[in-house]
Amino acid sequence: MSLEVLIQTIGYPLVFLFIMGESAGVPLPGETAVLVAAGAAGAGKGFNVWLVFAFAAAGAIAGGIIGYWIGRRGGRALLERLSRRRWFKKDHVEKAERFFARHGGKAVFFGRGVSYVRVVTALMAGVSRMHFPRFLFYNAIGSITWAAVVSFVGYKFGRHLPFVEKVIDEIGWGVLIAVLCIAAVYYASRKFGWLPAGTGRKTKDQRP
Repeated sequence: MSLEVLIQTIGYPLVFLFIMGESAGVPLPGETAVLVAAGAAGAGKGFNVWLVFAFAAAGAIAGGIIGYWIGRRGGRALLERLSRRRWFKKDHVEKAERFFARHGGKAVFFGRGVSYVRVVTALMAGVSRMHFPRFLFYNAIGSITWAAVVSFVGYKFGRHLPFVEKVIDEIGWGVLIAVLCIAAVYYASRKFGWLPAGTGRKTKDQRP
């Protein structure tokens, strides 16, 4: 059963559980669940974007608290044991450690938006024995901000989903992919200054 079907069947509780599990240290597709539910809200498929946001934020906050205390009680040994599991990558822990070393307490806030850090952020905060009220503050504002952004993005996409589906039906996937590729190349050329050979400004050696 696909994630979309699961969310449509179970609804908001599944969004809450996925986000809570991901925030507590279990690599679940929490962000994807929010995007799917918010997209369904935008497409008018039985969801309310404000409830999606509320359940996502609540799940992230609750999961963060659980992860913090698991990390605080289990300590570094817990992360070492988890890193030997296939579903828990050791390089994620190492990247999270560097992230914490660089950003300190704010890593709890910024880590919410970084995919490989999000799963271990709360655990790392507990392992490092961050002062709990400080963690609670950054965890709350980070979770709320993240949930708002992801819900908004998913909702906006869902609002335009009928148009995208209509375009796909009329012109087919092949033409759509070709158009998207051309648009991506054009954007990259403008942004990074890519130019075909022999065009653009002459270099110093080429000038007469």
